[in-house]
Amino acid sequence: MENKNLLTTKQPNNKETASVQAVERALLLLKLISESSSPVSIGDLAKKAKLNRTTAWRLIGTLENQGFVEKDMLTNGYQLGYAVSQLISRNDQYAALIRRARPILEKLKEETGETVLLSVPKHNGILTIDQIDTDHSVRLVDYSNTISPLHCTSNGKILLSLLPDEELNILLRQPLKKFTNYTIIDPEELRRELKNVLVRGTGTCIGEFDENENAISAPIFDDKKNLIAFITVGGPGFRLTHNKLLLLNDKMLEAAQKIEQQLR
Repeated sequence: MENKNLLTTKQPNNKETASVQAVERALLLLKLISESSSPVSIGDLAKKAKLNRTTAWRLIGTLENQGFVEKDMLTNGYQLGYAVSQLISRNDQYAALIRRARPILEKLKEETGETVLLSVPKHNGILTIDQIDTDHSVRLVDYSNTISPLHCTSNGKILLSLLPDEELNILLRQPLKKFTNYTIIDPEELRRELKNVLVRGTGTCIGEFDENENAISAPIFDDKKNLIAFITVGGPGFRLTHNKLLLLNDKMLEAAQKIEQQLR
């Protein structure tokens, strides 16, 4: 007698098969991008993955929307995005940097009485990897594990000031988002600001990202003079005024140099 209770395997329908195929193709594109030492063009990705250009465009567009790939504005090629690094534990990725910088950041917080941040440069902004809050009840918002823009932040301005002219020109041809009434969105005005950053060695932000917050940042370089991180002191504008920020200039540079020594 036939057993009607035997388990049967459900066969995937065409829609399910197409979905699985799209995932496989997207993962292949990510793998190809990760294996390349430089940004990869859509044409090269389509060729290597044996996809038609339209399919490659669609998949890359989805990956870009989710932050897994980023478009390089200089080459128009694609590289891995911030979402990929989010899949890795932040503490694992930046543990050594945070551990060695922490004592210096703690001392800077005690000396200034304001919030101190440690951040690293990313393709599309600045990622805060550590934040030590002031004891004051009025303080900066928590920027930990968030990406801030380049043109209106103290650390972002440092990064922009160190870019080659060609790459900076490409960036400044893009519309600059206005976050507050103090955000610099005129390219020429921002260029003048970046020249001041190079002269001082530090970047400042006066209510440009958040109207109530001011900040000053200093760069951290490795032994090959590559920019690897920033330290920032920030606080509410009524307490950390523009003049007070400028008085912190030498202290910021000294703290950054001490961290550099700890990394060698």
